[in-house]
Amino acid sequence: MENEAVRFERRSEDTNGPQGLDFILKDLQLNEHLRESARIAELVQSHLQEVHTGEDLGVKQAGFMVLTTARRPAVLIELGFSTNPQDARLLTAAPSQRNLASSIADAILAYLLEYERRAGSASDAEGQSERRAP
Repeated sequence: MENEAVRFERRSEDTNGPQGLDFILKDLQLNEHLRESARIAELVQSHLQEVHTGEDLGVKQAGFMVLTTARRPAVLIELGFSTNPQDARLLTAAPSQRNLASSIADAILAYLLEYERRAGSASDAEGQSERRAP
């Protein structure tokens, strides 16, 4: 599972990988996960800005296997650099750890609520269109 995405990078002479419709469906699924990952990353970043004293380096996409092969939205959060004395103090103090963890948890809850609203709206719209069909 960890190296599943590598098969998309191989040349067409490899016939063991997904072909045609399977490739398209997997690619669409991956793109959806990337969009959702970007959204949750934005929420985490905005929540962390409230409690983190360091510079905001923004949200970036990376091709790490742990992120690209995930079957769900995934984010990698860097809270600081151990070589930076200010970051080291922030990351080793229990109150700061609680604040950072709480901010991340709040961002995840905000994402889940947002996702449920979107999913609920989509299923409500489908239900209404099915009821209207003759």
